Amino acid sequence: MSKTFISIARAHSDDEESNTSWFRASTNELDRHGTIVEPRGIDTSNFSKNPVFMWGHDAYGGNAPPDMENVLGRVVDFKTTDSEFDIGVEWAGHDRAVMARNLVRAGFLSGVSVGFIPDPEGTSTRAVDGSEVPVYTKTELVEVSLVPIPSNPSAVAIMRSMQLPVISQDPSPSEEDADSEGLRDEIRSMLGMERIRTELKPKS
Repeated sequence: MSKTFISIARAHSDDEESNTSWFRASTNELDRHGTIVEPRGIDTSNFSKNPVFMWGHDAYGGNAPPDMENVLGRVVDFKTTDSEFDIGVEWAGHDRAVMARNLVRAGFLSGVSVGFIPDPEGTSTRAVDGSEVPVYTKTELVEVSLVPIPSNPSAVAIMRSMQLPVISQDPSPSEEDADSEGLRDEIRSMLGMERIRTELKPKS
């Protein structure tokens, strides 16, 4: 089964009370893979039966089954327009998912990537800046993942427009930033514990 991964965008809103985060999972812009995915052509019929939200596309496994803790949550809602495909993600409650959620809310992580199967009959080309680029007009969504680096050049603009927390460039943060700095310290601590836990994990 062929599959294509396109890292698209970043988190653009968050609902802490309902434990749900919204992500722009796809747009009709040219991505850094040199392709375009049409949001209206993304088929979610099969995906809706198993709407996994993964870490780093660890949904398929290689020589061993994928790590269950890399299931960070599930997609509970979709919003599709001609130019955008957004998803609402409900976070799982295990330690790795909580850490990922906190990293997203603090602005340390926000990129997402879709795993899909292109329809051979739904592929065309389009002229962009004098070059013909592949356009996927029909695709089957397989999974969506949180990733460290998105490929859509507009990702940063989306992030800033929502005024999500970012790492301060000011070496002397103001008193108003105390809560954000405290959250960052907590996340750094969690990352350290996760690294130690991974190093101590028995090798299969």
